[in-house]
Amino acid sequence: MLRKLKEHSFKRIQLCKDNEYIKVKGKAFPIGEPLLSPIGKRKCLYYKIQVEEKRSNGKSSSWRTIIKEEKFQNFMIENEGDKAIVMAETPKLDKTTYLNQDVAYTSGTWNDAPEFLEKYLASHGRKSTGFLGFNKSLRYKEGIIEIGEQITVLGVGNWKESDHNFDRYSSKSLHISGNRQQKLIITDLLKALNPKKSR
Repeated sequence: MLRKLKEHSFKRIQLCKDNEYIKVKGKAFPIGEPLLSPIGKRKCLYYKIQVEEKRSNGKSSSWRTIIKEEKFQNFMIENEGDKAIVMAETPKLDKTTYLNQDVAYTSGTWNDAPEFLEKYLASHGRKSTGFLGFNKSLRYKEGIIEIGEQITVLGVGNWKESDHNFDRYSSKSLHISGNRQQKLIITDLLKALNPKKSR
């Protein structure tokens, strides 16, 4: 993903042409009511959660993903006064999202899962304990796009009629989406903000 991003230089939103594959950076803001992340309880625009269980066969052990949840909404990105709409509701096969997993919890033998994590597991038909009541070894990870967080977006830009009126001189706003050939990429990794373009 980082290699793909480095193939493109950052560009001002207002300089984007229709159907251009454009890379922009800026702060993310909601268009409507923001989401609330289930684990970190933070207002956000996008969250990804992964819960893993440690499984053992006697000789070795490994982590197996038991819950993978992703929720998102279209949101606004702003840079130097320019604004665009990031179409995060683009179909899954047409986008790639990598978020820094900055909230993490564990539960296990001597560490009971707190009530809010137990409720989260139950909402997905899971429990923190096994058949005999012993705690399972679980780890919980959550990554989000926070309100006002600096992010990088690569996608296909199109100027469309909009009700948001970002520009008082135009009724059109830039919508950034993706397709199978030119995927929408969204990330909050600091490395992606490096302006260097690969040769």
